[in-house]
Amino acid sequence: MHKNAWIRPALIGGLLLAALACSISFGDGEEEDLDLAVQKALIALQQTQTAEAPSGQTAQQNENGGQATTQEEGNGAEEEEEEITPTITVNPTPCNAPRMTSETIADGTPFDAGDTFTKSWTIRNVGSCSWTPDYQFVFTSGTRMGGAASQNLPHKVDPGETITMSVNLTAPSSNGAYSGYWKFKTPQGELFGNYWVMIYVGPTPAPFAVTSVTYYMPHTTIDTGCPNDINVKAEITSSAGGNVTYKWRDSTGATSATQSLSFHDPGKKIVDYHVTVTATGDYWAEIYIDNPNHQWFGHKDFHVNCTP
Repeated sequence: MHKNAWIRPALIGGLLLAALACSISFGDGEEEDLDLAVQKALIALQQTQTAEAPSGQTAQQNENGGQATTQEEGNGAEEEEEEITPTITVNPTPCNAPRMTSETIADGTPFDAGDTFTKSWTIRNVGSCSWTPDYQFVFTSGTRMGGAASQNLPHKVDPGETITMSVNLTAPSSNGAYSGYWKFKTPQGELFGNYWVMIYVGPTPAPFAVTSVTYYMPHTTIDTGCPNDINVKAEITSSAGGNVTYKWRDSTGATSATQSLSFHDPGKKIVDYHVTVTATGDYWAEIYIDNPNHQWFGHKDFHVNCTP
């Protein structure tokens, strides 16, 4: 039963009572016919049921009692909700799909000029096609380092199987960084996969850093008129080429602006700073290397005697 079905009998009773009340005269008006009042009450109830009917239904009176019934538009039967089945798209496995599982010679490995070595890659066939001996392993770009331009696969590799491809290489004669790239090639000319060797010939370059700061003063006890500016020098040593940024501070609380110093190669450069002294006493100055170290480097102590 509909959860609001009890409301309709209550409405009928209420409307009938209203009709009876309207049939009684409390003034000079004429008494309303009881049958007409009841008929009006039933019409009002029918209109209420029609307004409450769900969308898509129509109210009809039957021939026997004028009671309202509802009927679905169309064939009169409640339609079942159509079930929607989601569509699942499955991407097919590519024909030629490799996945490297291991390799030798880590990127950036240092070698001396003329050293010979072998770079190997172990690769799994995760595609749907077999790799036949007609497939090749070919050099595509970079520095070949004496390796073969191409080589056929030594045996058939079915899906799920692995193969190890190797190239025999020689480190170039000049110092520096070198890299070479290889790919698989099908009989139809399709290239797939990407495998490389990256080495460094010669001594491994040191990372860019300030390795030391050395302070210079001709005298650490100074007799001078005050106030005066006392000069402090510092030698900055860099391990490689790069841009050094730095600033000074001293015992008086003064701090310099950040300054820049460029190194094209490893080396040393001298910078200077002035400490303003106003009275006899002990003083110091020091340098903060912002780039690349983010580090304070000691300090230089000195004593000042203010003279008349």
